[in-house]
Amino acid sequence: ACDVTDRDALADTLATIPAQHPLTAVVHTAGVLDDGLISALTPERLSAVLRPKVDAAWNLHELTRDKELTAFVLFSSIAAVVGGPGQANYAAANQFLDALAQHRRAHGLPATSVAWGLWEQEGGMSGHLSETDLKRIARGGFRPVPQEQGPALLDAALATRRAAVVATPVDVTALREQPDRIPAILSTLAGAPARRAAVVDPGAGSLAETLAGLGEDEQERVVLDAVLGRIAEVLGHRDTSGIRPDRQLTELGFDSLTSVELRNRLGALTRGRLPATVVFDHPTPAALAARVRLEVLGARAAPGVEQSVDFAADARLPDDIRPADRAAPPDTAPRHVLLTGATGFLGAFLLRDLMRDTTATVHCLVRGEDHDAALARLRANMEWYGVWEAVDEDRLAIELGDLAEERLGLSEERFDELAHTVDVVYHNGARVHWLQPYPALRAANVGGTHEVLRLAARHRTVPVHYVSTVGVFNGAREQGVPLKVTDPTGPAEALPSGYLQSKWVAERSIEEARERGLPVSVYRVDVISGDTQNGACQTRDFVWLSLKGILQSGAVPAAVGGRFHLLPVDYVSGAILGISRRPDTVGRTFHLFNPSSLGLAQCVRRLRELGYELAELDWDEWSERVRSDRDNALQPLLHAFEMMTSDTDAFYPPIDTSETDAALAGTGLVCPPLTDELFARYVEFFVRAGHFPPAPAPARAA
Repeated sequence: ACDVTDRDALADTLATIPAQHPLTAVVHTAGVLDDGLISALTPERLSAVLRPKVDAAWNLHELTRDKELTAFVLFSSIAAVVGGPGQANYAAANQFLDALAQHRRAHGLPATSVAWGLWEQEGGMSGHLSETDLKRIARGGFRPVPQEQGPALLDAALATRRAAVVATPVDVTALREQPDRIPAILSTLAGAPARRAAVVDPGAGSLAETLAGLGEDEQERVVLDAVLGRIAEVLGHRDTSGIRPDRQLTELGFDSLTSVELRNRLGALTRGRLPATVVFDHPTPAALAARVRLEVLGARAAPGVEQSVDFAADARLPDDIRPADRAAPPDTAPRHVLLTGATGFLGAFLLRDLMRDTTATVHCLVRGEDHDAALARLRANMEWYGVWEAVDEDRLAIELGDLAEERLGLSEERFDELAHTVDVVYHNGARVHWLQPYPALRAANVGGTHEVLRLAARHRTVPVHYVSTVGVFNGAREQGVPLKVTDPTGPAEALPSGYLQSKWVAERSIEEARERGLPVSVYRVDVISGDTQNGACQTRDFVWLSLKGILQSGAVPAAVGGRFHLLPVDYVSGAILGISRRPDTVGRTFHLFNPSSLGLAQCVRRLRELGYELAELDWDEWSERVRSDRDNALQPLLHAFEMMTSDTDAFYPPIDTSETDAALAGTGLVCPPLTDELFARYVEFFVRAGHFPPAPAPARAA
């Protein structure tokens, strides 16, 4: 026996477990209640509740994470999910347990956090509750857990193989009897309508007619009401009373996926195809309503409505960015490297390879409140992808800054000092957002590139290696002919997203820098997939979101084509660093593209071989199944998925890699094919990370 919050005492206790009977599971059930209003919570009262949950669980995690555990079970509380009157401290403590379980799962460790409801028992943690308290809880829709059902619920929770689950009986009828008090997270379970009540909300077939008979002021009011209603629906609000027309939609809680859902609902209202960026182009409900009104009335070209962008002006390089009188020696191993974007996917592997292949100090530009926060952000990203162990912290320098700010967010003194000492720059950083308009990304992606070039040219002209994308091409020039590095890109106006427009503008600035004599190399990269060794991959990529959506639907559309060209991230990082070290490659452009492809049918076959059950449906039935599931990862991407599967060459045009192949000749570095083994490794990583559901266990013979 020991106090689990005492790390040393716990370590001593664990050390007494005999090797012939090793520890194989941890079940942490401890908890303390001390309810009270937030204003009444003293540090002592907080500590009394947090320590048995937070400190104890963390000690158990750290001291057992190297052991071969089959289970790590944490007893959480539904208070962490829906809250509880006077239980701010208890809710926070249990929310930590839920987060810890997610953290362990993300790192391939077993963990299940079970958020229990009230148990049906006398005494214990609920012994202080009166009959009135119990009736109040019952009216809220939560029935107590019968003691005889508790073990079965625990077994069921563990069988889900999810990081966090809720185990409590719910009285749906009781929930529906108080619709104004249903927690948002339970609204779908209760079947509670999220539509705004008592609002003039014309249907898709009547809005145009309704507006035609109204004056301008009344038109604006009706459309604003309709837009606010759609916003409330998407966010799950009971009504629109808390939605101010002048508030930023991002502040209301909109992200990429919910923005697409809102766009789809507004498209149904207007009977038109609104652009995917409409929510970010018009960032408040009022601005969005004005856009919808113009769409309905056919006045899209009204002067002054859309913000005009002068891409050519933005591409012009500031006049002061010119080569310095002296240049860094080309054949000298770098002592100081500046790396941007190290908190991203490719950036993590670039940092790993710079640590492995050079002896340089690597200066990483990272956003954060302070140095410690920035370092923690960088480390968390590296740990997620399983590459932190390669980092020599004595050679890691955190530069607290921001690509979107002048001088990269650095002080004048620090910017100047780096300009004196840095020998090479790898500019991988960018603000990546597929739905935000170009003006929202310009500062980081264009202005940040200008600042990087300014630093590289200030005192010594040093090489800059810029990571771009093959998306700067507006499709294939000639059917079946791969795009060469010399083929024209853009124009920006024809590119489908603000992000791609910002990369195109940055490349135009780099062309001007090259003309002035700055040694800038460009690496246009196609779709990046996971590491070939540990399978680590980003989860927000279109390819893996598509496959996740297919798994969530439990089906695949019949007779649908489409293919993916995937570049393993370790190959991309190795190729960029390998090419950059050759003096004869400075100032050139290279394409990174995998000529071999993976067909959607192959993906489905491999998923089935891994145990996933996928029915085959016609397109309409399958797409309706996806649309009806609000949580399906493919729901906001269905249009893009349909484009990719119907015309892959337009979606992923072939890219010529002859320049890259020649530069890497003799290095032994080649783009690997996506084998069955590698595909399985990716799927295994996604399951560990909780991105893919695990394959159903095979049925046992009777």
